[in-house]
Amino acid sequence: MKKTLYGFGISTILVVGIAWFLNFAIHNGQFTKWSHTSLVKGLFKDEKAYYVDYLFHWEGFGNPTLQKVEFIKTNGDILAKDDDHFRIETYISNQQRGSFDEESAINEGITDELLQVKGYKVEGEFSLALIAELMDQETDIDIATVRIAYKKFGKTQFQNIPFDDGLISEE
Repeated sequence: MKKTLYGFGISTILVVGIAWFLNFAIHNGQFTKWSHTSLVKGLFKDEKAYYVDYLFHWEGFGNPTLQKVEFIKTNGDILAKDDDHFRIETYISNQQRGSFDEESAINEGITDELLQVKGYKVEGEFSLALIAELMDQETDIDIATVRIAYKKFGKTQFQNIPFDDGLISEE
């Protein structure tokens, strides 16, 4: 009887320890934004698209796989992919380059090096590259947060990262 209780106690401790470690491994880690660039609203008067990137760093257990990136306005609405006033496309770049008009980015070959967000396996640092186009100057596009959806050890997770200065500034 003592052997059974002793075995049951050891088994319970082992199962609880494994469950705690798996929970820790799945939820441990976060993205940190290391750079920020805002585009001045006046740049969009010529109706050109602009390329801009942001350096991110992953710290934590494991290597997440990116699923999607969403942009949340200051009013809490998620920026739609088919917004009539503002177009934004997200990519991954292996180098941080800053900001360029889309024509310069194409001529420099920057856009040829861009990778799809979905399925990108993060290993340390990466640049989130955006191609943004403002079609209506009167529209107030004030992006306050970037939400990164990623999968780690088979579980989908989300992290909101503030864009304190916004993506587009007035000045």
